[in-house]
Amino acid sequence: VGCIPKKLYHIGASIRELINADSNFYGISGEEGKPDDMGQLATPTTQVHWEVAKGNIQNYIRSLNFKYRVRLREKSVQYLNKLATFKDAHTLEVVDKKGRSSTITSSRFLVATGGRPAPIDCEGGDLAISSDDVFFLEKNPGKTLCVGASYISLECAGFLAGFGNDVTVAVRSILLRGFDRECSEKIGEYMKDHGVKFKMEVTPTKMEKVEGDQIKVTFSDGSSDTYDTVLGAIGRHADTDKLGLGNT
Repeated sequence: VGCIPKKLYHIGASIRELINADSNFYGISGEEGKPDDMGQLATPTTQVHWEVAKGNIQNYIRSLNFKYRVRLREKSVQYLNKLATFKDAHTLEVVDKKGRSSTITSSRFLVATGGRPAPIDCEGGDLAISSDDVFFLEKNPGKTLCVGASYISLECAGFLAGFGNDVTVAVRSILLRGFDRECSEKIGEYMKDHGVKFKMEVTPTKMEKVEGDQIKVTFSDGSSDTYDTVLGAIGRHADTDKLGLGNT
């Protein structure tokens, strides 16, 4: 998960948008497309097959992971697919997927464990998926609510809208807090022009399953709407809970 699959989904979304926007101008149509009486082509109809994109992107990520392991081995770097916990400042206990443990000692350890998405803290918040989960969905997420105004939320909203989905972003205060305000506002306007909707100054207060396996979301301003998918991207926290940093 992360930057690479997100960029690949954006490439796919951009290709679809480019076909819809400009292909008829250059005389490119679908199989049944023919010029009208004015010699112009209609905008071609495109279909998104989410499961195909997801499968191809996941296979590409697997190939990258394999290449990374090969390159590490070529540089004589030992790769251990194990969960590490500090026993003291100079000792790690590492456990493999079969539960077998061993220890590693070192004068120094470099910690680079990455982060995990923060959950949405409201009633029914467990119905939402995270910005990591979206890359593993078996089917198109459909009408989607992205909760949060961080760059991760906006990136996900952008490629989902580019794939033709109805997308809304719930914004607690402002877009891209901490970033240049002029650029942030231009990004918001660009996204609106490309079909993304924004609910400003709201947070979810309740989520509940309703008919058709949709999720009804009630917002802090009293409004509500139903979605096929709710995606939480309200921040991330360091993935150190099981690292045993207190033992150092």
